[in-house]
Amino acid sequence: MNMNLNTNEILTTTEYDMFRKISNRKITENPKLEEELLSEGQRQPILVNEKMEVIDGQHRLYYLRKHRKPVRYIIDPTANFKTVISMNTSAVNWALQDYVYSFALEGDPEFVKLAKFLDENELLSDKMVIVAGSGRRDGTATHVVKKLKKGDYVFSNEKQLREFCKFYERVLNETKLPNKPFLQSVLWTLYTTSVFDENRMLTQLKKSDLTSEDIEGFAKKKLLLTFLELYNGRWSDDHPSLIQYFINRKGSLTIPSLPKQDEDN
Repeated sequence: MNMNLNTNEILTTTEYDMFRKISNRKITENPKLEEELLSEGQRQPILVNEKMEVIDGQHRLYYLRKHRKPVRYIIDPTANFKTVISMNTSAVNWALQDYVYSFALEGDPEFVKLAKFLDENELLSDKMVIVAGSGRRDGTATHVVKKLKKGDYVFSNEKQLREFCKFYERVLNETKLPNKPFLQSVLWTLYTTSVFDENRMLTQLKKSDLTSEDIEGFAKKKLLLTFLELYNGRWSDDHPSLIQYFINRKGSLTIPSLPKQDEDN
């Protein structure tokens, strides 16, 4: 291929094997995109670099190949993921993992570690891993995600996150609760208190026989309060594993217990 002639021109091909993936980025099903490509055609070309590595458009390529449709693409030798992040029309459709993999490919060691964890993880949501991995006790911390999208992230809490995964897997295996992001978030908040007892939580959950129907639709505060009351049970206020909490005049629920410390810190 003559790169001087073809650079930055819109080209068309059905030779799907000429394109290369440059990471283990997961292809998540997107029926809306698939239907759009079938009904309206490919409106936005795929962006590749001079090695034919797909920088932007992996999902479009996946569906075009699936339905044996021609692929429109542009070769830009200087293209990388930072290029795509700056293109608002494209970046707004990115999943969190796309940002992680993009900065990992740029060589950022924190993102390399995080990308490896996401590739191995089949239990927790990507957002849960990102927030918990940063050391936040609140599993819904939005500012962590905002900073990550700008390339600012430290994967500082991997050890505790792996330990939580083992506990959470036990919860799913030993109770009737579903694997849902809201459950992950609430259990993480409790798990990271210094007095939290895994076996106590499991015992109380099994006694309660809670199911997804019992907690579906709960606001996070109500769900957290439900699990706190369940965990504490009839323990006295001076019990060493009791999780203290209070609700202020504005209705906010606060857990003043110190966070659980990593033994290596």
